[in-house]
Amino acid sequence: MSFPRSTGQVPVYYAHENTGRPATTGGTMRQKTVDIGLAGPDNVTEKFTSKYLDLELGPQFEFGHGGGYTTFRYADARLSASRLPLAALERGEQVEVSVEVSNTGGRDGDEVVQLYLRDFVSSVTQPVRRLVGFARRHVGAGQTITVSFRLGLEQFGFWDVEASPVRFVVEPGTFGLYVGASLQATQELTFEVV
Repeated sequence: MSFPRSTGQVPVYYAHENTGRPATTGGTMRQKTVDIGLAGPDNVTEKFTSKYLDLELGPQFEFGHGGGYTTFRYADARLSASRLPLAALERGEQVEVSVEVSNTGGRDGDEVVQLYLRDFVSSVTQPVRRLVGFARRHVGAGQTITVSFRLGLEQFGFWDVEASPVRFVVEPGTFGLYVGASLQATQELTFEVV
């Protein structure tokens, strides 16, 4: 659950759809776009982008935010394959996402590693990021562990409620995968269903 800075931001939730005028870094749509609900744009003075003018950008506490007595670092996110045919997913094949999580603090601690997915182009509007996996792991002080997730047909698809009858659909395309401690995932990967 995300907590807003003000009631003017309600509803604020992590799986929101893309805005009609997404903010950009550097003021041009050719550069990497930024989800202002997560981090806010670098171009806060641009008046024709989606943002609140009288509030700091983003929620007070984003989905997955939490505290602890130690700190963690994420590194070396990798995929078992960068692309997979749709037919292979339908046969039950999966792709594995792995990331190294290091406890950089002086105390042992538990970390909830989260994996988000974004379908860049779809026939039905999809959330900017959708939680598709999470794992709670105990990591000793100074220790590094590998956390893995397996993604299959279920994670890459959606229910098409406009179809008659309603059906589950997986469309070929490019997907973004984001791994981190919260919605502010620090490790980004790209995967293709062909």
